[in-house]
Amino acid sequence: MEGITVPEAFKFVANTGSIGYRVLDRHEPSTCYGIVWQDWNGCEWVAQYPGSRPGDGGGIPGFTGRMWAARFLYRYHKPEPSGRP
Repeated sequence: MEGITVPEAFKFVANTGSIGYRVLDRHEPSTCYGIVWQDWNGCEWVAQYPGSRPGDGGGIPGFTGRMWAARFLYRYHKPEPSGRP
């Protein structure tokens, strides 16, 4: 199994009108997991769930590459509120 790469279940699409890449489901392109973008200092990537604009202070920084940031978004979908106080 060493050396075999498994295709990701997502694909990158340029985020028109903003920075970064949208992370879309490979089989269902209407499903967006979020946006990944490179931090202004250029040494780390930020994963940002859908619904907010890249660079507005939100997101989860610290990923070493866009693939790791996208994998995070794909693996941990944005949690839904439980409705409990």
